Amino acid sequence: MDSNSDLNSKSGIAERNLTSDEKLLAMLAHLSIFLGGIILPIILWATQKDKSKFVTFNSLQAIVYHFIFAFAILIFVFAIMFVLIISGIGLGAFGHSHGSHEGTPVFVIIMLVILYGGIFFLAMAGVGYAIYLAVKSHRGNLVKIPVIGKIIYRHVYGDQ
Repeated sequence: MDSNSDLNSKSGIAERNLTSDEKLLAMLAHLSIFLGGIILPIILWATQKDKSKFVTFNSLQAIVYHFIFAFAILIFVFAIMFVLIISGIGLGAFGHSHGSHEGTPVFVIIMLVILYGGIFFLAMAGVGYAIYLAVKSHRGNLVKIPVIGKIIYRHVYGDQ
């Protein structure tokens, strides 16, 4: 059985009659996380929006995914930095009352490890999911990213 004939697969809806170029362009839209960021899916969307719904769908998903991915990392960084700033103010006031000015507080070091570890984890998870989407789209599957995938699908394909 051909993977394109399975219309209701667990990983997404398979698209029929796709050319290898359409599959390749859809894959490149998702892999653009490595190849140039958000510019490549914007170019693919602009050049293919009247030619291929499959490429349009995947390009729009990649564009929104890039924004969500960057926003998630920024929110995480700002949250940790906020904790560091607030704790630094508190630790600075606490240090002055005891006359201690030696070294970096252990709490700040732990928060920095969480910051860099969290950024690394978020980056690897985001890149991993982009690779998953790229592989599925190269196989001809329409994988919808939760929430935004349904909205983009309705925009591109209508209310089918």
